[in-house]
Amino acid sequence: MRLKLVELHLTWPPEIPLTSLRLWIKDHLCEYGDPLRWAITSVRASSTNCSVRELTIEAVVMII
Repeated sequence: MRLKLVELHLTWPPEIPLTSLRLWIKDHLCEYGDPLRWAITSVRASSTNCSVRELTIEAVVMII
């Protein structure tokens, strides 16, 4: 087992409600390993479309 630090930049589309955001983020993190700890470290409005938000996610994932 190894631990790996991952930083993701995701575009949060308007059709994903806040109540589904956690699962949506975890689905993206699973591509890199099993998420152990993660946090949203930045949220910004998109420069091209104000209804779209850009998230920065920092995570530690386990790679088995």
